[in-house]
Parts: sequence; structure tokens; C-alpha cells
Amino acid sequence: MSELSIKSLCLNFRKIKQLMFVVLCVIAVSGCQPTEDNRPDRVRSETRTITNKLAELHASNGDIRYSVWLGHAEGEPWYQHNADSVNPAASAIKSAILIEFFSVQMDSLDSVFTALDNIIDNPRSPAINHFKPEQVNAARNELRGLTVRELAEAMISKKHVQSNAAYNAAANVAIQYLGGPAAVTERIHRRFPGTDQLVIARYMLADRQKNDDNLLTAESLAVVLQFLSQQHPPNDLRSAARKVLWLESDPSRGDHFYKGGTLTSSPQVRIEAGWWDHRGAVSVYVVIATQYGTQGGSGDFGDLRANLSELSVIVQNSGIRIRDATLTR
Repeated sequence: MSELSIKSLCLNFRKIKQLMFVVLCVIAVSGCQPTEDNRPDRVRSETRTITNKLAELHASNGDIRYSVWLGHAEGEPWYQHNADSVNPAASAIKSAILIEFFSVQMDSLDSVFTALDNIIDNPRSPAINHFKPEQVNAARNELRGLTVRELAEAMISKKHVQSNAAYNAAANVAIQYLGGPAAVTERIHRRFPGTDQLVIARYMLADRQKNDDNLLTAESLAVVLQFLSQQHPPNDLRSAARKVLWLESDPSRGDHFYKGGTLTSSPQVRIEAGWWDHRGAVSVYVVIATQYGTQGGSGDFGDLRANLSELSVIVQNSGIRIRDATLTR
């Protein structure tokens, strides 16, 4: 074989090797990328399911208004319905309070909260001055001696306490410590621009007929939850708050973080909100049902709670399936 033929053969062999290397790289990279091709179809399919359920619920009881927000940890939602409608906030707004409370206590989360006794022992304190005597006693007995973290757990999940009075007094202590409802609202708006519709106007358990109500939209609450659900870049404040909001863990669905809320007086509201995190892939959800014009009380609250719970399950499951359609292979 001539020298020229050998050189040509070697050159072609090198080209083949280079081509094979490129092909292997393309295969490797495509195998590690999110399955974005699956997402548009999955989003359309799942959101159609939510829309159909909402239509069914509206047809059965048109007096109940529903708001839904469903999306990733960042960016625009996958689905929203009446997400800008303003609703009574109930205890779901405590997620935002938690962030602001922890933000000024990060160096002492596991120390006894020294300001606690001065607040709950003062009968004129706005945290408890609207409580009935038995509620005041419950709050004092159950909250005394708690650390900052334990007080937060009490107001979020009723951990460390038994009574509804102590559960709500814990949030009121945090609100008063931060300067009152207006000051906490200002802090939240400063941290989360665009959440003007999220407003803390009264202490928990204060008369809703004599005081302005705490308010939020599904969209504004989602902004708070999106912030909390993000793990990168690492953030000590988010990490501490997530530990308080953690509810349960499932092998396939992931870790569930949650804070809902209920008001049985008129206007009635039920909120379920949180996120599911599986290996860093997140689906954030906010589902709200509000009914105006009722007499109030637990007796006529059953349908609203049941309908909201059914809708919330559908929204959460749809979010998980959309999330999983974008996971790496």
C-alpha cells in the first residue's frame, strides 16, 4: 500500500473516531436533560382535569368561589384560576409571618424566647387582650418556656400546644414582637415585591366584624411558598422555615411542606397550600375556597371543606405528575 493511501486511511479513521465521540456526547447529554418534550402535553392534560373539576364544583354550588395556583419553585405558573382574587387569609398567612419572625431570630432559634413572658403576661397586650379568660390561661400555660423554634412550630402545626387559643396566640406573639400587623405587612411587602394583596390587618382570633380581615390571593401566597421551596442557593432562613413547615414524606411523591387555614365564621374560607419536593424537583400549590353570605359556624362549613379537599387532592396530584414529567431520566 502506498504512503498516500496509508495517510488517507489514518485521516478517515480519525474523522470516524471524532464523529463517534460527538454522537456519544449527544446521547449522554440528551439522557441527562429534563424530558421537556413531555411537559407541554402533560401540562395540558393535567390542567384540563383541574378545569373540569372546577366546572363540576361551580355547577353544584355556585356560591363558593375557588382560587387555584399551581407551578414550579420559580417562574410562571403551570395553571391558575382566579389567582388574583382577594380572600380572607386564615392561618395560611402564618407562612409569611414565620419568615419574618425567623429572619430576626436566626441566631437564637433554639434559645428560650425571652420576650414571650412579657407579652403573654400583660393583659393589655394586643396579642391576647381580645381573648376570653380561659383562652388567656391556655395561652399562658401552653406557651410559657418555649424556644423561638418551638413557638414557630406551635403557630404553624400546633406542636407543643393543645388548644386553638395557644396555636393562634403563638402567631400573635410573633406579630406583636415584630411591631404589629402593619409593621409585619410592610416587612413582607419589602421582601416580596408584588404581594400587595397579602395583608395582615388583625391579630388572630380578633373579631372579624370589628376589625379588618387578614387577606391574600392565591398568587401572593404562591410567591411566599416559591421562595421557601427553593434550595439553591443555600439559605439558612429558608432551611429553618422549611423544617417547621414539613408535614410528611412519601417515597415517590417526595417531601410535603404545608400550611393551610380555616375560618368557619362568615365569610367562610378553607385554604390548602404548600409544595411537594422530590429530589429537588418542586410543585407548589395554593387552593382556596371562599363562601360569602353564610351565617357562619361549623354546621354549614362541611360542603366547603369537602369540596376544597377534593379539589386540593386533584391539584396536588396534577402538580406532582407535571413535576415528574420534567425530572431527569
